[in-house]
Amino acid sequence: MNRNYKYGFSLGEMIITMGIVAFLAVVFMPMLKGIMPNQEQIMFKKAYSITERIVYELVNDEDFYPEVEGVNAKQFFGNTEEITSKGITYSGNTKFCELFASKLNKASDVSCTSKTFTDRAKPVGTLSTTDGVVWILPISNFSSQTTGANIYVDVNGNKSPNCFYNKSSCKKPDRFTMQVYQDGRIHLNGIMEKEYLNRVEISKDAKNETEEAKNEEE
Repeated sequence: MNRNYKYGFSLGEMIITMGIVAFLAVVFMPMLKGIMPNQEQIMFKKAYSITERIVYELVNDEDFYPEVEGVNAKQFFGNTEEITSKGITYSGNTKFCELFASKLNKASDVSCTSKTFTDRAKPVGTLSTTDGVVWILPISNFSSQTTGANIYVDVNGNKSPNCFYNKSSCKKPDRFTMQVYQDGRIHLNGIMEKEYLNRVEISKDAKNETEEAKNEEE
């Protein structure tokens, strides 16, 4: 005699299985959340890497920044004398901005005029890149060797929170600052900028404040 049996889960077995899945989700979700990458950190590190590469290329390109003779002559980015590349002329305090922008993967027009990010507002910058980052490039003649010009980035464009790090009001920022100096040095002063890059030269006070900010988030 042939008997056809159909095997399946009973209602009780399904309820037990769903309960086990729910329990495991409750247990492991916090762990998974803790190891998920911080997208803002990833994008800032990318923006910093791009900045390093472009600054290095520019400061070492004598077609853009040729050596200037004279005891008090300003070298490197301080050399704002006019140059022409591929039919485009660059000079003055917009020279760095325009040259830097020419090396980015642009998703918008370039506007080398003085700009700032307004807190919590959608970013309006020098340009946007294809990865969604909004850049504000400095309008500067780099006249001082000891004063850096600021590059600002909003790493996720119009998405919130649209703010720089603040211990009380913006613990998870999407806006960051990098300082570029006349000789091509790049420096970070911000707490989160240093933390996100895992820089070893974080000051004791900055490190303490960063750890305090982390503790407040937990």
